Amino acid sequence: MIDLQSSIAIATMVLMQLHHERNKKVADTLKEDVEFIKREFVMMQPVLMDVVEKRGQMAASRILSTWFRQLWGLAHDVEDCLMEFYLHLEKPSRAASAEQLLPRRIIAEQMRGLRDQIEQVNTRNDQYNNAISSVAPSQLNTGPTVAASRNVLLIGREKEKSDLIRLISQEGEQHQVMSVWGMVGIGKTTLVSSVYESQEIRGLFKQRGWVTVSHPFNLHDILASLARELDAQNFSVLGNYTQSNFEALGDRIKASSRSCLIVLDDVVCIEEWNLIQPHLPGDTNTHIIVITREASVAEHCSTTDKNIYKLEYLEDNEALELFKNKVFVGGSNIDLNADMTTQAKLIINKCDGHPLAITTIAGFLARKPKTAMEWKKLNDDLSVGSGSNPNLEAISRALSSSYDDLPYHLKMCLLYLCVFPKGHNIRQKRLVRRWVVEGYASNTHNMSAEQVGEGYFQEFISRSIIRPSKTVTHNVGSIDYCQVHTLIHDIIASKSEEGNHGFVLGLSSNNQDTIRHLSIISEGKLDKDLLHVRSVTVFGEWTSDLNLGMMRLLRVLDLEGTSGLKDHDIKEIDNLLLLKYLSLRGCIDIYHLPDGLGNLWDLQMLDVSGTSIIKLPKTITKLKKLLYLRAGNVSNDDDTSSSKRLQEEIGDVLLPQVSAETFQQLLASLKNEKKSDIYHKYKVLLRSFMLGRDIYGVETPNGISKLDVLHTLGVVNVASGKAILGEIEKLTKLHKLGLTGINMKNGQGVLCAIANLNLLRSLSLRAEGKPGLYGCLDHNISLPKNLHSLKLYGNLVVLPTWITQLQHLAKLKLRSTQLELAFSMEVLGKLPHLAILRLWKDTFQGEEIIFHFQQGLFPCLVVLELSDLDDLKSLSFMKGALPRLELLHVENCIHVDSNGFSGMSFLPSLKEVMLKGDYNNKFIDNLRAQLTQNQNQPILKGA
Repeated sequence: MIDLQSSIAIATMVLMQLHHERNKKVADTLKEDVEFIKREFVMMQPVLMDVVEKRGQMAASRILSTWFRQLWGLAHDVEDCLMEFYLHLEKPSRAASAEQLLPRRIIAEQMRGLRDQIEQVNTRNDQYNNAISSVAPSQLNTGPTVAASRNVLLIGREKEKSDLIRLISQEGEQHQVMSVWGMVGIGKTTLVSSVYESQEIRGLFKQRGWVTVSHPFNLHDILASLARELDAQNFSVLGNYTQSNFEALGDRIKASSRSCLIVLDDVVCIEEWNLIQPHLPGDTNTHIIVITREASVAEHCSTTDKNIYKLEYLEDNEALELFKNKVFVGGSNIDLNADMTTQAKLIINKCDGHPLAITTIAGFLARKPKTAMEWKKLNDDLSVGSGSNPNLEAISRALSSSYDDLPYHLKMCLLYLCVFPKGHNIRQKRLVRRWVVEGYASNTHNMSAEQVGEGYFQEFISRSIIRPSKTVTHNVGSIDYCQVHTLIHDIIASKSEEGNHGFVLGLSSNNQDTIRHLSIISEGKLDKDLLHVRSVTVFGEWTSDLNLGMMRLLRVLDLEGTSGLKDHDIKEIDNLLLLKYLSLRGCIDIYHLPDGLGNLWDLQMLDVSGTSIIKLPKTITKLKKLLYLRAGNVSNDDDTSSSKRLQEEIGDVLLPQVSAETFQQLLASLKNEKKSDIYHKYKVLLRSFMLGRDIYGVETPNGISKLDVLHTLGVVNVASGKAILGEIEKLTKLHKLGLTGINMKNGQGVLCAIANLNLLRSLSLRAEGKPGLYGCLDHNISLPKNLHSLKLYGNLVVLPTWITQLQHLAKLKLRSTQLELAFSMEVLGKLPHLAILRLWKDTFQGEEIIFHFQQGLFPCLVVLELSDLDDLKSLSFMKGALPRLELLHVENCIHVDSNGFSGMSFLPSLKEVMLKGDYNNKFIDNLRAQLTQNQNQPILKGA
């Protein structure tokens, strides 16, 4: 990121290597230049941080903006030059030929030119410091400091209003602090104002007080304003109090609290609440509502979940109602013709249900002719960014605080989201690991870089800058996919271009000085200079114009899901000597990795899962920095199976004339796969069988144990012999491991190898065919005590005895295990921390599956998923059973009895029931009736 830290670190690395340079004259000259650059960057660092922190708050300054762009580009140019030279100093050299590297003479000339540029920047330091320090407090963006009007017209929030009124007025509630939180401009203040002025609330409280927290924060002014609100008639006596006499103000507020409602609007951090809270009344008849944009503030102020209310975006119908009301000034009941409706929905879609954006745009259209043509013209403006229309700049100004208020270290992480198109579902692990390899998230003394990056991701969620988009049940409590709000995407794209960060989407022309991050989302001729590109991401079709051999400085090559990519397209990958991240995930026409992969010594993340690769090259053992290695054709856990027959799935594709039992068993396993994947899996299965290999895993070469920093490894086929188990046993830093090809011969060896991996937290074991896992895991061996997640696929019959020792196990998935139902559920029900239980097809034996959950078992279960259990007949819950269950997910269990579910009203924590598949109406009606009797009022989805 532009904290110059990366450039400083690389300069230090080059200086260390220069000590070993044989040509002393060259070394001395370059050493002097590099030392100068490093020294200047160290001095510029604090100036730059001040600029980044304040540029969203200070008055527009063309000089400052120009300097910022120049410095950003200069830092990257220096880093590029240093890395080019570092490759020359590398011993032994990875370069296949001298032509693969930029000549030293050219690098030396570039270095001297960069030094001259830095000297020019240095001479202006005083000027920039003065520009920053001259920003007056009046120029700061202090955010909303004036309370909204208390008489507001609420459109599209009637349900939310009723919910809040019910929460405030419910009988038996004593002193409480409620929090209402959500994104900037989502309508928090408007909603609470409507509740505050409602007749129901007015009648409940003798005194009410509303204060908007000022920024810069001033505790005296806040308390004085609140005292005035609560006791307007007697407030004159407070005029004698000094500004520092907070106790007197607090005492006055507490003394006047008689059945009191207090609203604190725009609390932006926990520290502000901690300063205000001691001066607030704590009587049993006091209710306090905190309005904030921060989830962490809401959770801190309101200690119980039921008092935390997140305000979400408007649904389509409510958004259209608000739009019409503002365009036609109170005429939400007006019927639009077909063309106007189409344009209105397009506008609303671009606004993502954001009330501020809808209101602003509608207000602009209210002053225009109310025609479909006029609305289409505005839609066209929105398609190229709201900033193209001066009347819409208010949206950007209001929402820009989401970026400007971020801490310094998060700004670049947010800008990096520009690599993904609008509306794209971004996988969390994909994003976080890219942050890591780009240097935006680094190790700390007690957290890995990935854990730091996950914290950044959660902070963006907490600030409502990104929103969950596709959460899967196996990871309850965390978010697997997110989307960037359309308007936020426009803002960060604008910030990126303004700061010359080099993010480019598509192949169209752009104003970026140099491309640093290229995302290809459309077909077209690629005629850009790609010499300085740091990352390439392709969405959709592969383009043959992309010459990988030209991108010597590439760090990230992300081709996940790219169609049309062939083996020959990645043959020059060995030229990418600085590559740290390579993903070919889901590229089904990739069959081999080139041997040149071994030249990528800096590679940290390699994902070839979902490809047709069944054997990894020997040279992979040279990748000593590799942290993540994902391979194999195991379906993603967020994909659920189908109960249709294989012949129905693949249509006219002819089955091969192979009679071997093993092949038929493997073939039968495909009937549970997604239709979109079936033909690819079929081809890979056939090829794997002919070569005597397992479809679901890959064969690894000897020497895999040399990758001794591996964090994640899978899915590896261990059927080839004992040698691979000995290699895996040495990978003691593994946290996640997936193995297939387990059998009677290697079962004990598998468990012994796993037992040595003390850091292991996630384990997947798989065996196909009729034998499956039967008898393979029946060995008295203790697995790692901190194992958190376990997946067992294959005929098991009896649970292994060691499963009872997994006292920290939180997630368990079973499939095709053919267990005895009653005994197995009793064993699993005693696991003290099991939170997620996923039971898939053929988990249990028998013609009828009847679940009967009793009190005392599964004390911590939060998610129960039942998928493709063809013989499921009934599911019952006794009173006191599953006290923490929040989600019941039932998929393709279509033979359940009409009255098969019972006791749903007894589940005290149930929030949601998800049904997928075809169920009869009587069953659904019975289920709805039970849920209405549940005190938690859980929702039913999918029915």
